[in-house]
Amino acid sequence: MTERYLIAGSLCLDMQDERLLVDGTPVRLGGRALAFLRVLMERPQVLLTKDELFARVWPGLTLSDAVLTTAVKEVRQAIGDRARQPTYIETAHGRGYRFLLPVERRDTVETPDPVKEPRAALRLPRIDWRVWAGVAAGVVAVALVVWFISARVDRGAPPAQRAAAPATSAHAKSIVVLPFEDFSPDGEERWFADGLAEEVQTTLARAPDLRVLSRTSAADLRRDGASGQEVAKQMGAAQFLEGTVRRSGDRVRVTAKLIRTGDGFEIWSQSYDRDMSDVISIQEDIAFQIASALKTVMDPSRLRVMVAAGTRSVEAYEAYLRGLSFDQRQLEAGDLAYAEEAAEAYERARTLDPNFAAAHWKSARTWFGNETRVDASTRADTPASVRLTRYLERADAAIATSRDDTEKLKYQAGRASMTMQIREAHRLMARYLAARPRDIDAWEEMADLSAYAAEVGWMRRAAERIHTLSVEEGNPRSRAITVSVMSMDLDAAVLRAREQLRLRPDRALTQYQAHRAFIWSGNVAEARALLPRIAASQLPPPTRLLAEMRQACAEGRVNDALALRSRVEDGTLSNQWLSAQVSGDMAEATAILKPLDTPDRLPSLMQFMINPTFDVRAYPLLAGELNRNGIVPRTPIPVPHGCPVQTTASR
Repeated sequence: MTERYLIAGSLCLDMQDERLLVDGTPVRLGGRALAFLRVLMERPQVLLTKDELFARVWPGLTLSDAVLTTAVKEVRQAIGDRARQPTYIETAHGRGYRFLLPVERRDTVETPDPVKEPRAALRLPRIDWRVWAGVAAGVVAVALVVWFISARVDRGAPPAQRAAAPATSAHAKSIVVLPFEDFSPDGEERWFADGLAEEVQTTLARAPDLRVLSRTSAADLRRDGASGQEVAKQMGAAQFLEGTVRRSGDRVRVTAKLIRTGDGFEIWSQSYDRDMSDVISIQEDIAFQIASALKTVMDPSRLRVMVAAGTRSVEAYEAYLRGLSFDQRQLEAGDLAYAEEAAEAYERARTLDPNFAAAHWKSARTWFGNETRVDASTRADTPASVRLTRYLERADAAIATSRDDTEKLKYQAGRASMTMQIREAHRLMARYLAARPRDIDAWEEMADLSAYAAEVGWMRRAAERIHTLSVEEGNPRSRAITVSVMSMDLDAAVLRAREQLRLRPDRALTQYQAHRAFIWSGNVAEARALLPRIAASQLPPPTRLLAEMRQACAEGRVNDALALRSRVEDGTLSNQWLSAQVSGDMAEATAILKPLDTPDRLPSLMQFMINPTFDVRAYPLLAGELNRNGIVPRTPIPVPHGCPVQTTASR
């Protein structure tokens, strides 16, 4: 039998429960840092090179030395070791690391009560009394300054404001779900770890009073070498969830820990060592236990329904997790190949379990995307009539099999919009958002539905919610800028663009949408400053050219704009239409979309109504459907700061 414990000096590493004890007290340590320590202790008093450590702890990943340095630092802080005078871990500069003490392996040891708080620190160096005197004087000085400032502020504020102005701190029920780490022997189960973490996050986000921050931003920070606690602090989360996955054959081991950011206290932890047939119950239990630990307002019976995965088929659930993982990779990399992989995975999941509502819905959305978005449908080559039929089949299946009445509202709203029941779709989505007010994806859908229903007030509300919620979760969404522009709330669009550029200056899509906001609002010089970054981005070439066209028109360089337009013609239908509009060729813009004014393509044509320059009067069939819905469409406007409208003679 393999020994469970590695013991050296005051250290005891429990390999089964994946935790570390020092002098019998649990010490919090991140998953990779713990794996790093285990690798060292398994080969004590032997120099392990950096390459060996990367291969064992981060298999299959290409990372900088900074990640290894961060892991060493985290371990040393946890066990009270010093780099210059080490007791446990010695650095061989430029080469690797060595665990200095002999290590004993045992099957059993006496372990402490697991609810005992972990040690925050183990040793403090001796400090000269004169240093302490200086520190004390500094503390007193700072305290006096703080007292003086707070007294002035307090005297100047009304009594009600004084009582309602606590110090800025993380929302008490905020949490960030860190990427689960794959500790599987072959290192090839990343999709499983990613999908499991994504599903836990999605489930928690359904609770109306929990604030779930962006896993994408957390993943970015983790790749930069930040510890879990550092990630949570930077993102403003009061708690963070970290986990590990180890899969071998038909067995899976999942360890999850909910940790308080401020002091590293382990609020809840659990290790699941099960057959793969139990993987669904593992995900459900993790979500339920965390929501319970954070004291969500939902009663236990409703909470159990909320966390239900929706399938008991392990094969279908695995396919669904693969889809979630590919979706996440597409979001991070912008590669549509991942979107295609996700579409195939969701299709497989719904085939394996015909009662899996979430898989039906995910699959439906791959069949009919939004034609006006940069990330349009991955099935654009399939005839529209076929795509619509398959969308409706899957949406109907999601509605029929859903056991969550709130989720069903979202499915029904999506279906209603695709069958041109626009008022009904808007009403259903409003009901859904009343129950799930923090669902950013749903607010994006509400923005579109509001545009179709000519509800400009709702569009602006949706833009505010998308921006505020996405900034709160640490992953600002450029769609907030787009919807602000499309609702002609240009002052808000500019403010949101500037804030998002400050928070995520590297995001090409944010740069592109901010550029249009600046052009439309007349901030032409500010827009020009973004062009070099847009031109150097990985956005599709026609999209990059559109930004250049807008800039040329705004600066009065009409001939340059017309030359650029000829290079956009190979782009998507949306880009062709936009380029015709920006260049002032309104007759051609109308002609480009005319083929969509047919019964099976109306849902695609309707999506262009998000743009205030779209003229419904040019499309009789769409105009008739809007009239049937009792909708008076917005009066179209000329493209702000576009090229002069071309007449027949000028063309």
